Amino acid sequence: MRIKILIKANIIPFLYRHRVISLIKEALKKSDRDYKEFFYNQQITKPFSFNLVFPKEKEIKKALIQIDEKFTIEDKIIISNGYSSLFISSSDYRFIIALFNGLKRLNTFNFSSENSMLINGKKINWKIKKFVLLNERPITKNTVIFKTNSPIIVEDKDDKPVLFNEERFEKELNEIMDRILKSPHIKGKGLEEPLKFEPIKMQKQVVKHTLKSFRENTGKPVMYLTGSSGIFKLSGHPEDLKILYKIGIGTKTGQGFGMVEVVS
Repeated sequence: MRIKILIKANIIPFLYRHRVISLIKEALKKSDRDYKEFFYNQQITKPFSFNLVFPKEKEIKKALIQIDEKFTIEDKIIISNGYSSLFISSSDYRFIIALFNGLKRLNTFNFSSENSMLINGKKINWKIKKFVLLNERPITKNTVIFKTNSPIIVEDKDDKPVLFNEERFEKELNEIMDRILKSPHIKGKGLEEPLKFEPIKMQKQVVKHTLKSFRENTGKPVMYLTGSSGIFKLSGHPEDLKILYKIGIGTKTGQGFGMVEVVS
């Protein structure tokens, strides 16, 4: 299932993903607290991915962003009078319904607090204007052409990035997705057959990201994640491809990476 959320925000920093996570948590808490605690009080793979699309009419500038009471950085922001679109996809019906119901009760989301995510010293808020359920593209064949809505992150056992043009990419991708699908709340068993990945028009993409745990553990304000973006062909069992389409591909999907769209 997929939903689209229209958000009114005059300013949005490029460093937004951790705040979308907080928005999702807040919406779930308002409608299904037990479900929210099940997913966020333990280290488990989240059965969803998301992507934020900025308005077409926009201006990009640099600003001082106070991430928290310890870190302030200069980074890019979007300035616009238009609407941003937050797309969220999941294989879990309960997640989408809980999120949908929670959003109904959440008219405004405090993107900033007293000492975090201040833009040039000022707070910003997101106004939730509209949200709709979207139709999904059917998958019935064993080969699908996808395009990334957000970069696919594939990392090896040493947390080193593996890119689409590396020989070991397909092997690492299979190991990651087999492990994720074995999660009881996603599928309960691994891949029905190995995935075959074929890049069509791909490129490397580096994204700044931050999490409270990362800042506390490293003493650094942001992490740099290296991923793969573009159009690719993916072959495998249709049932597995359906799930990957819903939950995203690669790691860190619950942090706004690996969301894909069917091209054909």
